[in-house]
Amino acid sequence: MEIKLLRSFVQLIDTGHYGKASAKLFVTQSTLTKQIQALEAAMGGALFERGRHGAKLTPLGELLQREARPLLRLNDDVDRKMHRAITGLTGYLDIGFGISTLVAAPQLIASFRAVTPDCSITLNDLSSRDQHQRLLDGRLDIGFCRAPEEDSGLAFMPVLEEHLALVLPSGVTMPAQGWLTELNELGFVALSPSRGPGLDDQIKRWCSLVGFEPRIVQYADDILTVHAIVSAGLGAAFLPWRGVQALAGSSHKQSLSGPESRWPVGICWHRRHTSPLSARFVDHVSKNLEFDRAQAERQS
Repeated sequence: MEIKLLRSFVQLIDTGHYGKASAKLFVTQSTLTKQIQALEAAMGGALFERGRHGAKLTPLGELLQREARPLLRLNDDVDRKMHRAITGLTGYLDIGFGISTLVAAPQLIASFRAVTPDCSITLNDLSSRDQHQRLLDGRLDIGFCRAPEEDSGLAFMPVLEEHLALVLPSGVTMPAQGWLTELNELGFVALSPSRGPGLDDQIKRWCSLVGFEPRIVQYADDILTVHAIVSAGLGAAFLPWRGVQALAGSSHKQSLSGPESRWPVGICWHRRHTSPLSARFVDHVSKNLEFDRAQAERQS
């Protein structure tokens, strides 16, 4: 059964006249007559009785009317939803984030939801490497993470700059950079390399440049646990500055300097497999960054 035929059927009911119905449908009266005849053939009987006062429903027509109107409303609703999905106004987004964007990611997502209220968003706490792989596999739409490899097939837009921090228990004195070896007596707590390979490589490169080799006394599977262990006084750690700022605990930190102490964190997405909603989210983040830069320039 064609939706077009049902629409003509309901329009004829509402007007009660073939001439008025055909005008509203922008078809000729003969075309409308053929449409109703085609619908009657499909239903197996007459739907209207034509008389001097127009078209009157038969019992079969009454029965079809009760089914046709809800079906047309459902069809219109599906059409609206599909149109909104095509234009990126509705749908589902799976978004990954890490400790460095614990503040920035929810803020950007909240502002996006404010202008795109019909979308549903799922947040996943994942390492940058896991986010990159899920994006490539199609199991993630957007990632807040480190930059991917250049030939990975993933696009990247920097959002913020992250940098290394030396984090110590509150009762331990912060040493001068040249005296980091003193902290090896206390020992270092580190994120398991398999859980955070990007951070692990960053720490190794920085330590190599300053000629320091930390004595790792304990590994943990997430940064929150690493920081909790440091706060308990059981070791020092190298952690992302912004990530530590977002965590509660009894510790103090010092920003580290040098060419390997900083790295960009931003949003990442698949270059070729991007939904309209994902594209709208990327555009939203880009416009927010442009607005923030313009605000900063006006204030400087």
